[in-house]
Amino acid sequence: MPHVTVNDQQIFYDEAGAGVPMLLAHGGFSDISEWAPQVEAFSPHYRVIRYDRRGCGESTPKDVPHTAELWVEDQRALIQALDLDRPIIGGVSYGGMLLIEFLLKYPALCRAAIIVSATARGRNQGPVLFPDRRSELNGITTPSLVVQASRDHVFPPDHGEAIASGLPNGRLVVLDGGHTINNEQVEQFNEAVLSFLTEVV
Repeated sequence: MPHVTVNDQQIFYDEAGAGVPMLLAHGGFSDISEWAPQVEAFSPHYRVIRYDRRGCGESTPKDVPHTAELWVEDQRALIQALDLDRPIIGGVSYGGMLLIEFLLKYPALCRAAIIVSATARGRNQGPVLFPDRRSELNGITTPSLVVQASRDHVFPPDHGEAIASGLPNGRLVVLDGGHTINNEQVEQFNEAVLSFLTEVV
């Protein structure tokens, strides 16, 4: 499977399907497998691209710095390197927080957003810090689906409610399950995303 050079990183990615591009960013320090349950459902409709963030999965090198700003710039450079025309962008957990940062800086590069199991309240501890963006959400006009889990102990449902209510074009779906909701409620998650995209893309 291919790698592409992005900001001196060898970023690993795979793709399936054709049509409007859909770029999917994983959470934590995991890898593209986090989005595996979505490929079969999404690829008949979209060109689905999953990638391993810098230092994660099969991306190299491994000993690299991690900041929200670097992740945003990597994602922008990846979109450019793969010549993606305003992709749909999805992100889970850290990937969803990255997506909020990305939308604030590069709104013209995304036609629709899928923000999953994330927060806009920021993180002031841990390996990667994020600012509180709640007061800035009203500046993001990208059509956005916010998916939160009813039993998410990392970012409970009220985190998703805050994101969706702050976005002018935000919509909230709460599914029964835990933090990795796209893996736990696969059919319901995929149906919610495809239904949303049919309306806005």
